[in-house]
Amino acid sequence: MRRLSIAKTITLGAMCAALVLLCLYAAAVLPTGRIAAYFLSSVLVYVLCAESAYIGALAVYITTSLLALILIPDRAAAVPYIVLLGHFGIFKTWFDSVMPDKVVQSAVKVLYCDVFFILGVFAAIKLLGLDIASIALPVPVWAVVLILQAVFFAYDKLYWLCQRFYDERIRPSISPRR
Repeated sequence: MRRLSIAKTITLGAMCAALVLLCLYAAAVLPTGRIAAYFLSSVLVYVLCAESAYIGALAVYITTSLLALILIPDRAAAVPYIVLLGHFGIFKTWFDSVMPDKVVQSAVKVLYCDVFFILGVFAAIKLLGLDIASIALPVPVWAVVLILQAVFFAYDKLYWLCQRFYDERIRPSISPRR
């Protein structure tokens, strides 16, 4: 597999960063479609991972996280991307390439999502003063945990489908192989 030139890596990174910021801005200001905008912002980081440009993907994640905090009117709208969605694709792509066992892959990726979700909740408690005890849940906590596990698993599978679509339909136009 041919490596991308530095110029092409920077160009793809800049395009992905611009599109990620547009998605995060849309998630912040539009009344509907937030989940789709967040998901699309996380999938766009995969473009560089598909070319094995993990440092470029990490640079896009850090840049878009900082710019989102500066440019987006509601800073809280950038939190899901910063806490989990932005770097999940980098981890997922790298981990899928080093771990052949699919069951272990799925378990570790769901555990990864759990850890960063919990870190995000703790950050919300400490930084935003969120009081978890005052939140009334319509279902027991164990049911919420099971639902979150199912959501993370579904997110991983949908992300995988988007990866395949990109690899089969879009990537040959951007970076043809010879």
